[in-house]
Amino acid sequence: MDEEKKKKIELQVKQKFQLGRARLFRVEEERRVRAEIAKDKEHLFAHFEQHGLILERELTKCLARLLMNFSKIASYGGVLAGYRVFKLGLELGQDRARFYLFEYLQKHPDARNEELVRFLDRKNGRLAALKTRKNDPLWAPLPPTWRKAFERSKIEYLEGEFWETALREFPELVRPYLARTKKSAKEARVKNALYNWPEIIKQHKKRRKKAR
Repeated sequence: MDEEKKKKIELQVKQKFQLGRARLFRVEEERRVRAEIAKDKEHLFAHFEQHGLILERELTKCLARLLMNFSKIASYGGVLAGYRVFKLGLELGQDRARFYLFEYLQKHPDARNEELVRFLDRKNGRLAALKTRKNDPLWAPLPPTWRKAFERSKIEYLEGEFWETALREFPELVRPYLARTKKSAKEARVKNALYNWPEIIKQHKKRRKKAR
């Protein structure tokens, strides 16, 4: 097996693990894990304490420190992962076109650039026909810097055609944007931000509300 293929398989396994972890860690699982931690700590501490020797007490302190440090590292990793998801959510809130492309790419992962821009233009065209207000988040607008390029070039376009026009007139801007979006759409953090974490949070709130 060549090194490139090996790395690809390792990446796929890692992403599946991340997605699976996000889906499986429900309220019941959290309670079970916390109960196991409490039980194991009590059992281990009791085992070391019962001998009453200096060595065993020192080992107890080492074990307690090990558990605490392990928990700190795990919590730190979780905070970082959560922050990355939060940051991505903010980015998608500002770049709605990218958000809608992510959703489209989940169902059409092999979509070509031309198909992606047609999808966005059809969406914007329907909104224009319905006279939807310009600040509505349903729109998939061009990035601000691209709109300035349109203004400088004095290129005319219809509401349902500006993504296709941008790809034709400014491929050096549009193609890298679409390439980055297609690559990101396959990442676990994107799937977690769009699908897994919102559902997990909703289920947690619902079940905790019932538990009160």
